[in-house]
Amino acid sequence: MHIANYAVTLKRVTEQDCERVWQWRNMPHVRLQMTNQQFIPWDDHQIWFKNMLVDNCQRHFVIYYKEQPIGVINVKSEQPIENANRAEIGVYISDTHFLSNLIAFAPSLALIDYLFNELNVKELYSEVRRENTAAIRYNQQLGYQLADHPTNQALVSISLTHDDYFHATPKLKSFLNRG
Repeated sequence: MHIANYAVTLKRVTEQDCERVWQWRNMPHVRLQMTNQQFIPWDDHQIWFKNMLVDNCQRHFVIYYKEQPIGVINVKSEQPIENANRAEIGVYISDTHFLSNLIAFAPSLALIDYLFNELNVKELYSEVRRENTAAIRYNQQLGYQLADHPTNQALVSISLTHDDYFHATPKLKSFLNRG
């Protein structure tokens, strides 16, 4: 399965992506923004990866821009993704050239469009480290609403509805569709 839009292609991860995803997830600039900032041991990653591949409550995609892999985006839910009303999205860009670039929005836009339009998900949510102001701004530009995290002051809870997203993103989509 793949999703293509806004100059990026999201290709579902396969067994061949295991080592690449592990290396990217352990990059210092990626780990720094994660809830779990610890280095992930290879053996732990392999177990997680094998289980993730068969878990119908989550999907992970490698992000491609101009046929080059630049990061990972994922969606998780408590129910199978195809039946989810509420889901959590996570994204990280491994290629630092795209961190402050408009193209960094493309994977989120492509996946969110798919989730809202094709799967009829009603709400998306996530957690962001409070000091990660770039990610907070990024998510606000997508229409996410912020709230204090109920149990961890180091985190901010964010949520996104269909209406908030489609009101917030026309300009971003227009710029990315110019090509």
